[in-house]
Amino acid sequence: MKIGFVIPARLKSTRLKKKILMNLGNQSALEWAIDRAKSSTSIDEVVVATTALNTDSEISKICIKKGIRYFQGSPDDVLLRLKDTAEYFDFDYIVNITPDNTLFSMYLIDLIVSEIKENPDSDYLRFKDAMLGTGIYALKKEALQTVCDFKNVLDTEIWGSLFHKDYFNIREIEMPSFLKANYRLTMDTELDYLMLSKIFDELGLLEGYNVELITVINFLDNNPQIAEINSKIIQRSSSEVVIEKINRNFKENEDEFYSIKKKYYGGLD
Repeated sequence: MKIGFVIPARLKSTRLKKKILMNLGNQSALEWAIDRAKSSTSIDEVVVATTALNTDSEISKICIKKGIRYFQGSPDDVLLRLKDTAEYFDFDYIVNITPDNTLFSMYLIDLIVSEIKENPDSDYLRFKDAMLGTGIYALKKEALQTVCDFKNVLDTEIWGSLFHKDYFNIREIEMPSFLKANYRLTMDTELDYLMLSKIFDELGLLEGYNVELITVINFLDNNPQIAEINSKIIQRSSSEVVIEKINRNFKENEDEFYSIKKKYYGGLD
């Protein structure tokens, strides 16, 4: 079984422009995400899923600098890009998090890989009650292939609803109690960037020094004024209209879905 860590990366953010190129400590958010993923010994390879657009050229330059491979896929359909990346590198599963989540736990990478190996029938693995910015996911290649052939939506930046619990084997992993907290560790706004910058500066985080998530949690527990900086931001989620459209597609086109699934899985569940 080949398991890859795939980092989807584009420079199309609107609320915080080119956020993954913004520096935290002495390197960019994307570089931190690459370094943290590479620190895991349970991953076969870390790659970046980007595009061939000129506007994303800085991403490929960072990949070359960091000595990792990258795939240039769809500029608009994130899930299709992840699927094509998994196929190109022949990954059986991909572990995934976006590079605006720079403080994800290396421990959780190893934990989700262990769950994959113990439960190879799982299609989609995720952590239950993960703090925003720490939710690592894993997807089976066949599940990605099935969804990409079947889905009726193009904007898949928020894609969780496409893996319907009635049609895929979804495994929810209990978040370790010592990593449970209620902080916002993603980077989507200026306030997020300010808060994360303070964490990196106060902890003295520089290239080559990856602290575990528990250290960050303890720091914020002891410095509530920093945690408060971005605590009022409301996170965007899939609209009810989109979710209803996805659910209706499953109900109205079940035969088509199972036909597509059989093509990739080799049989019906």
